[in-house]
Amino acid sequence: MVTVLMMIDDAAVGGGQQHVLWLAERLDRQRFQVTVACEDQGYLVDELRKKGITVYPLSMSNYLSLVSLWRCVRLLRRVAPSVLHTHGGTAGFVGRVASLFAPVKAIIHTYHGIHYLHYGLSIRKILYTWMDRLLLNWTDRLICVAQNDFDLGLRSGVINPSKSVVIRNGIDVQHYNVTRRLSDVGNRDTGSSNLKIVGTIGRLHVQKGHAYLLEAAKLVVEKFPTTVFQIIGDGELRQSLEQRSRTLGIENNVQFLGTRPDVPELLAHMDVFVLPSLWEGMPIVILEAMAVRKPIVASDVDGVSEIVINKRDGILVPPRNPKELAQAISLILTDRGLAECLGQRGFDKVVSQFDIETTVSRTQELYDSVLEGQG
Repeated sequence: MVTVLMMIDDAAVGGGQQHVLWLAERLDRQRFQVTVACEDQGYLVDELRKKGITVYPLSMSNYLSLVSLWRCVRLLRRVAPSVLHTHGGTAGFVGRVASLFAPVKAIIHTYHGIHYLHYGLSIRKILYTWMDRLLLNWTDRLICVAQNDFDLGLRSGVINPSKSVVIRNGIDVQHYNVTRRLSDVGNRDTGSSNLKIVGTIGRLHVQKGHAYLLEAAKLVVEKFPTTVFQIIGDGELRQSLEQRSRTLGIENNVQFLGTRPDVPELLAHMDVFVLPSLWEGMPIVILEAMAVRKPIVASDVDGVSEIVINKRDGILVPPRNPKELAQAISLILTDRGLAECLGQRGFDKVVSQFDIETTVSRTQELYDSVLEGQG
């Protein structure tokens, strides 16, 4: 039996967490004994425990912390996994450094977007790049969830092509086959037959481009006054974004719904799904919207453009461009035939190209090859 310890710092609702959950529950249990280390409360913890998967509470600081490092060393010594599979920057740093002081046979790290490479010239970017180059020496395999991450990391020297592979994100399409009544989640029952819902899902961080979505929302509301924009997710920018909606005079047309576990139901209510990000790895939320047959408007950035072909299964617009974002949203709101066509093509693509079982099987094969290579 191969023991696998997956490690991720945050247990909140998110693409990386959903990825870890699906891997943990779908890896062959006849061959792999999977456990997960993450913070002690949150969506991921609840879902893993429902599946009977052991969760080790592990608090990891986003800053250099000897306390976090020692906690991780103690856990690794206690579990002694055959494979340590870290996800995301914080767990990737703490887990890989801690593995130097613990009996771990194989170390695998997944980049869910190499976000610091988009920060521009800064001390933080220089420091993180240097650390990841150093950590390459102690990593058996790197996984990138998008070809763009692989190419970007290669140019920046944080990817070694001889020990790196692209395994694209996949989703469980059946998870988004919403069959129960949806009246409790979408605020559809407002008394207006003209109501349209435009939604986005993601943490409230500068990366996700919410500020530009609010600017676009003002333009859309001027043309379609009954349109409601639902912003799902939470983060450090929530207060400033709420204030911005009031400044723009659209606070009655914008709903900040916070973090929600009922993503399929919320998506099912939307007329348009929007992702105005400034950069991305490979956003699972785009795949989720496709699985619910929603027409997509998104920024034309690497990662997104690996999934969406402009004007075939979605509409891509330049990032940081509220005017074009508003025009694309308005086009879909006024052309029902286009909306249905984009939604169906997106669904066909996610079914044929982004199935979670492919992601799982390729991950299992990677585990096998690494362990076989070590004898």
